[in-house]
Amino acid sequence: MAVHYFDPNGVESLRDNGYRDTAMALSELIDNSIQAEATKIEIILIERYLPSGSRKNWLVNEIFVADNGSGMEKALVETSLRFGGGTRHSAQKGLGKFGMGLPNSSASQCRRFEVYSWQNKESPWFNYFDFSEIEETKSEYLPEVQKLPLPDHINEIIRPHPNSGTVIRWINCDRLILRRANKLVPHIKWPLGRIFRRFLNDKTIEIKIRVFQDNGASFSENYGLSTAIKPLDPLFLMEDTQLPNPYNKQSTNILWQDGEYLFPDPNGDKNNRELYQKIGDSIIIRLSISKPETKRLGGDSELGRIYRQFMGISVLRANREIKLDDFGFLGELGDPLNRWWKIELAFEANFDKYFGLDNTKQNVHAFRKIVDKDELERTEDDIQLEFICKLSEFIENQIRLMRKDIDSIDAGTRGGGKIVQPPAPDQEDNGPFPSDAVPVPIPDNNDSETHEETDEEKQELKSWLLLRYPEYDRDENKLNLAIEWFFKTEYNQVIVFSQLGAASLYEYESIGHRIIIEINTEHEFYLEFIRPLFEENDTDKIDQLLILFGSLVESEKSLISYAKYIERFRSQFAVNLSRFIFDWREKK
Repeated sequence: MAVHYFDPNGVESLRDNGYRDTAMALSELIDNSIQAEATKIEIILIERYLPSGSRKNWLVNEIFVADNGSGMEKALVETSLRFGGGTRHSAQKGLGKFGMGLPNSSASQCRRFEVYSWQNKESPWFNYFDFSEIEETKSEYLPEVQKLPLPDHINEIIRPHPNSGTVIRWINCDRLILRRANKLVPHIKWPLGRIFRRFLNDKTIEIKIRVFQDNGASFSENYGLSTAIKPLDPLFLMEDTQLPNPYNKQSTNILWQDGEYLFPDPNGDKNNRELYQKIGDSIIIRLSISKPETKRLGGDSELGRIYRQFMGISVLRANREIKLDDFGFLGELGDPLNRWWKIELAFEANFDKYFGLDNTKQNVHAFRKIVDKDELERTEDDIQLEFICKLSEFIENQIRLMRKDIDSIDAGTRGGGKIVQPPAPDQEDNGPFPSDAVPVPIPDNNDSETHEETDEEKQELKSWLLLRYPEYDRDENKLNLAIEWFFKTEYNQVIVFSQLGAASLYEYESIGHRIIIEINTEHEFYLEFIRPLFEENDTDKIDQLLILFGSLVESEKSLISYAKYIERFRSQFAVNLSRFIFDWREKK
């Protein structure tokens, strides 16, 4: 059967297909093995003594991946080397879909790749793709599939032979990211342990790397480099992992609160239910934070430095990781506190269109933090944008709450120092407010006329406090004290220091005739100029800065008809201010 591929005159361009490195290319072959229900997968690296510059070195120039999966019959082998020739293009579940994995990934690493596949102990079906041969012959067709035994060295290495299986062989590898086996093995082991961690942790598959040297007369295995791949968990919840001893033996994080959420939640609020009805399914979100003893090791510890490498959000598709990245949720300047929380999003192929998955399964182009919520209002018919916008909002809120819990691990080290005003009687230092909120009443430019609060205002404040500080759910007495304190204060503006995310300087909420102004303890302005004043207990200078925020809010209130534009201006102002402070600090 003659099978077309692309124009032979431009076939070399197929090699520049965007795979980041050898590990990502290998992950495509492992996907195929898992899809074929393999339980054992071996990645074989073969070193040969080859020219390298002015001398010779032992360099990897052949790699093959062998599995004990279900194997392929002739018809499937015929199409397996076609770019886009898969059989699962409309799949809504599982790893495969695009039909690009085998040829795309292989072409990124070598000029010739071969496939051998067999079932029921029969002789393997064989085919190959050779760039040099195509360029020379200008052939428009792949070779005919034929029965062919495994090469002698592969036949010896993968004993005992499984009843069925597949071998993908890369020959004359000229684009490996590293060519010495002692460098390539850790490069492969670390990311593949992370990408396939769920399969490895569940013991549904085994993945081994084996290294052989070919001296021209025989093959010998380098047992010092050969290794089984263990899982590597960005949530730090798994045991028996690749982490260094003693952290590899048990989890160093704990599940945060419920640990696992559906999004959109069909049983959640009205917005969640409406979004679920539009999409028809949910993704799973898992969250973890560091154990107290983990965080207290510090960011400069061995484990702290590893945590830094895993900052961000891990996105999984069909239990296989696509990407670990910040996706904009860490802020422009980042924050060391961000290393101690972890988030994992897991979805199936039916969500590919919402996340914008690419055909190399290395990126989700649509997923990001959306700062400008008005973007959604301008495109109300875009379900993908609505999904990403609301997901972004949910994640941003969870991060804020996780950071609060993490920050409370080290008692007495919170930003904000002590309270400016005297605490309420018989209360903790900051009165009835949560441990990370420092209420500070500031002078009022209005008259001193007294106002009687209404039940509606009390309910409004209660709802706001419960939204901002979920710990009030567990302490109704403290909630009531906070409400009472707020309405008894003689001032019309009350400032609260709390965590709002890196892209905000302040926010405010009007409750009756009073205003709560939140100053962001994560913003560079607070960290550089306000926190040091708290630490020095310089209340006079603090008051001077607080007057600035009070006047900004009063000015915004007077322009309420332009609220949407002012909110966008405030957000952009906060980002630019952070950047200017950062530049200023660098030049000090």
